[in-house]
Amino acid sequence: MAPKLSIEIILTICKDAAQPTFSQREKYDIKNPYSTALSLCLVSRLVRRIILPNFLRTILLRRRHSLKKFANALLMQKAYAEKKSDLFFDYTSAVQRMWISDVFDYFVYAEARLENQDSPFFGHARYLFSNKDEARERNISVLLPVILAAPELAVDCRHLRYIMDSVQDAWSSRTDLNVGGHSSFPGKTQNLTIIRQAQDADFIYNHFPTFVFLASIPHLTQLIDLAEESNIFRGISCGATSPKTAGYFWTSNDIWYSMKSLETLSMVYPHLPPLHDLKSISYAAYATRGIDLHVERFTLSLTLFKQDPGSFPWGPPWFPVTDPGNKRIQSDGVSFEVTRDKTYFSQDFPGGSGESTFTGRATAQDITTSQGRRALGFEPFVSGGVENDELIDAANRVLFG
Repeated sequence: MAPKLSIEIILTICKDAAQPTFSQREKYDIKNPYSTALSLCLVSRLVRRIILPNFLRTILLRRRHSLKKFANALLMQKAYAEKKSDLFFDYTSAVQRMWISDVFDYFVYAEARLENQDSPFFGHARYLFSNKDEARERNISVLLPVILAAPELAVDCRHLRYIMDSVQDAWSSRTDLNVGGHSSFPGKTQNLTIIRQAQDADFIYNHFPTFVFLASIPHLTQLIDLAEESNIFRGISCGATSPKTAGYFWTSNDIWYSMKSLETLSMVYPHLPPLHDLKSISYAAYATRGIDLHVERFTLSLTLFKQDPGSFPWGPPWFPVTDPGNKRIQSDGVSFEVTRDKTYFSQDFPGGSGESTFTGRATAQDITTSQGRRALGFEPFVSGGVENDELIDAANRVLFG
C-alpha cells in the first residue's frame, strides 16, 4: 500500500501551490496567475478556507474586466453572508496589497490610442466630452471596503479618481464604510503607489480641495510614465541633473495638497547607464523586446522638506550616482537606492510588439465601434449638448466639408 500523506502536509502543499508568484517571466497573457488557486478551491471547503488568506493576500486587477469580476466575487460573498453559508469568507481580513490598473492591458491601450490622437483638437475633445464610466464607478463602490482595509494600494490616475470620489461621497454622508466599525475615517492605507500616465495628468483634480482618502496616507510612491517622463529622470540617474528637479516635478501636483499626513515621497524609475552609454537604451528596446534594468528609488523626507522647502538640502547633481545594490543618504532628507537585481521593463510604445498585434486596425473597415471611427475621423462627431454644437460643427466641417 502506498504511504499516505498527513492532512497537515497536504494542506501545506496546497497553500504553497496556491500562492501566485507574479514572476515577470510568466506568460500571464496566456495563464492567469490565480489559476492554480482557483482550481484548488474546488477540492473541498477545508482546502478553500485554508488557501484563501494566501490566495487573497495580493489582488492584481490588471485586465479590462478584472474589476468587474472581483466586484462580482464580493457581491457573492455578501450573498453567502446573508444566508449564513459556510462558503462565506471576509475578504477585508485577508487582502494586504491591491493593484488596480488596466493601463498595461494591450487591448485597452489600443482603444485608448484611438481616442487620444496627437491633434490638439482630439486632446481638447477628449476632456470636453469625457464622461464617467458608471459601471466602473459602481464596481469601485463595491470594492471600497476591501480597498480601505488594504495597507498597500497601487492604482492608476483614472481609478484613483473613482476611489477618491467614492470615498468622498460616502464620508460626506457618513455612510458605513464597513471597515472595523470606526467612527473616524476607516482607511488603513499606509502606502499608496500612483501609476502615472502623462495624458491623465489633470484627470482627477477638479472636485474637492481636499480628498479625505488621501489625507491620512503617510507614504506615497510614484511610478513614472516610461514613454513621457524617462528623460526627466535619466539626468538624475547619470548625475547630470539635481534631484531637486524630481522633487518639484511631484510637489507641484495638486494631489500634494490633500496629503496632510504624508511622511515620505518616493519615485521609482529605471536606473539608466552613464552619459556615454545613453544610446544603448532606446524606446525601441522597450517596445519590441523589453529590457532588463536596475530600478532606482528616490525618496524624499517630507518631515524635513516641509520645515523649509526653499533651503532644503537636495545635494549636488552627482549625489544620486549610485551603484546597484547600494543606497546613499543626504542629510536624512533625500535617499537614493538602486536594486541589486534587475527588473524586466516593457511598455506598449507606438510601433512596438503590443501595437503589432492589432495589424490593420487603422483602416476604416477594421474599426467597428462608432467611438473608434469618430476618433480616427471616419465618422462625424456627435454633440453631447447644446453648448458643444459650435465646436462639433467646426470639427465636422474640417473633416467632411
